Amino acid sequence: MRRRNVLIYNVASIGADSAFRPLSSISEGRSNLIRRNIAANEIEQLRDFNIFFVANGLEEAHEKIAVLFKFDKLSFQRCLSAAIFVFLSPTFRFCDSGRPCARCFENSIECVVDESNDLRRKGALKRKAAMMEQDQELLIQLVSALRGSNERHVSHLVNMIRSHASLQEIREYITDHLKLGTIEDTSEMTEFRRQIHFLLDVEGPAFEPRKAQQVTHPRCFNVPAKPWTVIQCNSAFVSELVSLWFTWNHPMFPCIDRSLFVRDMRAGNVVCQYCSPFLVNAILADACALLDDSHSENGSYMNDSFHSLAKCFYQQAQRLHEEEGRLSLTTLQGLAVLWRCTCTFGNNHLARVYEGRIVDALRNFSTSRTSASPKPSGNEQQYDNVCSIALWGVYNILLENLITYRRRPLIGVPQCARPLVFHVEGHAGEQWAPYPNAQPATTSHESCLINSLCNLTLIVNDICLLLSQSWKYLSPEAVDQSVEASFKRLEDWKAHVPSCMRLSDTERSSPQVLGTHIYYHTIMISLYGFSQKSFGSVRMSDASTPSNARARAMRLHAAQEVARLVELRRRLWGLDRISAPLSQWITISLLTLLEDLSTPESKEAFVSLCVALRVSARRWEHSKGLLRLTQHLALQSCLTLPLETIPLYRDFQDLKWGPEDDERFGALAQRFWI
Repeated sequence: MRRRNVLIYNVASIGADSAFRPLSSISEGRSNLIRRNIAANEIEQLRDFNIFFVANGLEEAHEKIAVLFKFDKLSFQRCLSAAIFVFLSPTFRFCDSGRPCARCFENSIECVVDESNDLRRKGALKRKAAMMEQDQELLIQLVSALRGSNERHVSHLVNMIRSHASLQEIREYITDHLKLGTIEDTSEMTEFRRQIHFLLDVEGPAFEPRKAQQVTHPRCFNVPAKPWTVIQCNSAFVSELVSLWFTWNHPMFPCIDRSLFVRDMRAGNVVCQYCSPFLVNAILADACALLDDSHSENGSYMNDSFHSLAKCFYQQAQRLHEEEGRLSLTTLQGLAVLWRCTCTFGNNHLARVYEGRIVDALRNFSTSRTSASPKPSGNEQQYDNVCSIALWGVYNILLENLITYRRRPLIGVPQCARPLVFHVEGHAGEQWAPYPNAQPATTSHESCLINSLCNLTLIVNDICLLLSQSWKYLSPEAVDQSVEASFKRLEDWKAHVPSCMRLSDTERSSPQVLGTHIYYHTIMISLYGFSQKSFGSVRMSDASTPSNARARAMRLHAAQEVARLVELRRRLWGLDRISAPLSQWITISLLTLLEDLSTPESKEAFVSLCVALRVSARRWEHSKGLLRLTQHLALQSCLTLPLETIPLYRDFQDLKWGPEDDERFGALAQRFWI
């Protein structure tokens, strides 16, 4: 039988007296019911309803409801995500939409009607018609701006749209900043306008009107919410988050065997090897930012409800981690995911704490795998390979962060075997589908990716040892030799990656393959940045030497290559769901290109990367800070940013850079700003 809904808007009256007409007697045949009071003899009947409250406060609601449902305050707060709470003044009343309404007139109080809460059909249709008129007006303004503005203004507008600005932000920019007029309709301008439709595609070909090429991908995984999380959400929502996370976040640095994790999660038994509530809640917290926020009313950087939900999953994962009594495979994996999530939240101190726990977990799990988790009787090789994926995958994640901040390796290279490679040349591999986008799937060889990252991480490990040394103990010749030796190893890695990991003009490379090559160029920036800084500090009078000039040229070339690959990613897959590491790599390239904005190549690359980081900032709060960092350093150094980036920074023009910003982002600036 379908459960009915009841809206209670006077929580203080619950159980106060007995009702003359019980709740059930007046709700027969109704799917929804509004009640001002719930009497004592009606409380038990509430179990048969979906309950929604309109309350004056959380404490008051808890005191009245906790006894009925027999849960503590923490459980009650988690339950609120399944209900609708509106916190109103004690004088709350229903208005009949009169001017003034009869109820307010009789009580001699001011009548304030919130039309947005009027759910009657007539009012809803009026609001929908008004919104359609606004959208039509915006479309007319947009066409007029593209038709009548000069090329520079059009470029600004395109960058604004590409950065995922809300409709209201675009409307304000057109109204306040663009001076519409007429210009000569030259052949160059005609060609430019012909391409406008493609340029307005802010997320890549997923939204192009070529329906014949569009393929709708089903949800990747269907998994249950219970017993994995106590946060109030249904299985469909959890399945959505898990599907998004394994599509966009996990493939860049894999550390989980996806098929075995999903198998155990579907089974719903918490006593298993490849899944745990801690790992699940960490994944759900990290995945919340990947949800589609197109329905956000204010077009803010992060949808507040998704951000709050991420915090709920995050806190639940933290609690479960503290309660775990032993180290297991999923503990190691969950710590890596939770650490990434902590970094994106911008909590540097706590991120350092989790980093230390990851190092301890890697060390302990590597040396005591037999006691850390019992091997299954069926397939020991399968378990060993999953452990290898976890150990090498988490190590890859750790080293990527260490080279970003030029820190010394915290642990030695894993001594276990590499993950098995399942790809055979000439045979088709597994498919990667850009869920929920509607582009065709492409081939994906995750085992090849993991092994390529492992090979690259071995080089990164040695580069970290070099970068962490003090310049005053190194001669310029020693720096030259070490840098060039590392460069040759990187070039050798690039030349010998499997064919499925190479960039091709004919094949549609997956985001993780593109990301791996972006990572490669970011390592180049770090390597030659160390070289250039060492020349600057060791022999300032000889800063224009050929070695120093080569270091600068290599850094700029690598940053421009990052911009080219990010633009390729935009065209193929869109920028809407770029991962947190990619945001940091983009920032490193932006800081590098700031030195060379006078050249057209660097300027164009800088603008392109600014657009990408602005897109990321709408999902990740950390990316917003990184975008502000580039603006702050430019202002601090009296550099003039390209005019094309003005719309991208307009939200920050009144914000001051404070000590807390230096604490969160200063380390990145110190290492890459020359």
